This record gives sequence, structure tokens and C-alpha cells, in this order.
Amino acid sequence: MLERGFTLIEALVVIALIAVLLGVAAPSFVTFTASQRVKTASFDLYAALTFARSEAIKRRQAVTVAPASGTDWATGWTVSVGGTTLRRQDALSGVAFSGANAVVYRLDGRLTSAASALGVLIQPATSDASVKNRCIRIDLTGLPKSTTISGTTCP
Repeated sequence: MLERGFTLIEALVVIALIAVLLGVAAPSFVTFTASQRVKTASFDLYAALTFARSEAIKRRQAVTVAPASGTDWATGWTVSVGGTTLRRQDALSGVAFSGANAVVYRLDGRLTSAASALGVLIQPATSDASVKNRCIRIDLTGLPKSTTISGTTCP
């Protein structure tokens, strides 16, 4: 007579193998998730800056990209012109921002700032040396550039 199914020993061996694989993969997954959050935040901010520059040129008015509350970009940001919000970014979790408090584009798409350039550093909220930080640097022409850096200074 042929019996089908698994023995208790076979089931326990499979469960033990799954537990070992999860134990090995979990730290890598945490690093992967932190890295993806930093990348996503940098892509979102880059897109907002590009949009703001385009709108400044199109509308022939100053356009501002600023954190939604205070100076913390992690709370999200708005792209606005003359008190009207054109685009809004929701709050982002797992990332920390530092650098410029706001970016204002003139009607020709250039920065209004007298500084040589502005930058925003994006890094994981919890320190992790294996995750590369991102720097969004905006030169005086208004063009943003995203770079991967290992330090904590956004040039």
C-alpha cells in the first residue's frame, strides 16, 4: 500500500531550512530597503526640481520648491508659484535630508540664490555605512544633478 504525504521529520527539516535562509536574507533585505528609500527620495526631489524649473520658464514667474513644514524635507515638499501649489509630495519615511531650506527659480529657470550652488543631502534615517547617500546639487543655471556619495557633505 502506497502512502502519500510528508513525515514529521521531513516537515521540520524544511522549516529549519527556511528559517536559515530567512536569517541570511533578512539583513540584506534591510539594507536593500534603506537603499531604495534613499533612491526614491532623490528621484522624487529631482523630478520636483525639474518640474519647478520648467514651470518657472513656462509661466515667466518665480517658482519655489520648499519643505511642507519648516525646513524638514522628509515631511514632504510643495512646488508653488504666487501662493498657488502646483505639486505636493507626501512625507517620506526612512530618510533624512539636510542642506538647502528651499529652492527658488527665477522666470528664466535660474536660481535666485547668490550662492554658487545649492545642495540637498539624502541619507538613510538610521546610519548604515553600506547604503550610499545621494546628493541633489542645483547649479546656478537651475539644473539639478543627482550623484551618489559616501560622505555626508553635499558639495
